[in-house]
Amino acid sequence: MRFTKLFIPLLVVMLLFSATVFAAEDSVLAVDGQGSAVIAPDQALVTVGVVSQARSAAQAQAENAQKSMAITQALRQLGVAGNDIKSQNFSFQPNYRTDDRSHTINGYTASHYLQINIRDIAKAGKIVDTALQSGANEVRSLRFSVSDQSVVRKEALGKAIKDARNKADIIAQGLGCRIIGIKSVSENTGSIESRSYNMNMLAAAKAVDTSFEPGMLSLDANVHIEYLLSKAQ
Repeated sequence: MRFTKLFIPLLVVMLLFSATVFAAEDSVLAVDGQGSAVIAPDQALVTVGVVSQARSAAQAQAENAQKSMAITQALRQLGVAGNDIKSQNFSFQPNYRTDDRSHTINGYTASHYLQINIRDIAKAGKIVDTALQSGANEVRSLRFSVSDQSVVRKEALGKAIKDARNKADIIAQGLGCRIIGIKSVSENTGSIESRSYNMNMLAAAKAVDTSFEPGMLSLDANVHIEYLLSKAQ
């Protein structure tokens, strides 16, 4: 008899707890939101190369060093800071004759690539022209990017959150419920991908007064929000 008296209240508590759990599970609404924002690039990175070929190793190296120094000096005169010019790659190798199998060396090739950080993108075309006129004979890439992504990231996330809330409001209203809180939030926001120009696109850069149109860069944000719902009263 005592067992029955204890069992019934315990059973009632368990049923109430189970009902509460099921109600809580039923009151969660998961929604995904997307947002994007655009921003104008404010910096660029260009890589130019000096490739020198000569019959002797000393001549190839000397010619390459002379042209590389001339490029650096010309860019500094243009206003590019010394720490914004750095060597990215240097290689030196012999050239072999291809008309026989004797592997006879008939010259040498020295290659030196300089990476230039352009802080004033209005000068991007002028900087490329100056490098080419000073001895560079190859342009590997030109990439426009953004130095500070915090503002555009905030805008994209704000739009993603607003998008998620709008969806949740529509769904909740359709279900006859109202949003009373948030259970969890997660976000997945990438970074702005720089816009790159390849060598084919830079073929025209050998002309004087080269100009580039950096356009706009975009950033996408995604949020996953679980809202708590209650029956509308």
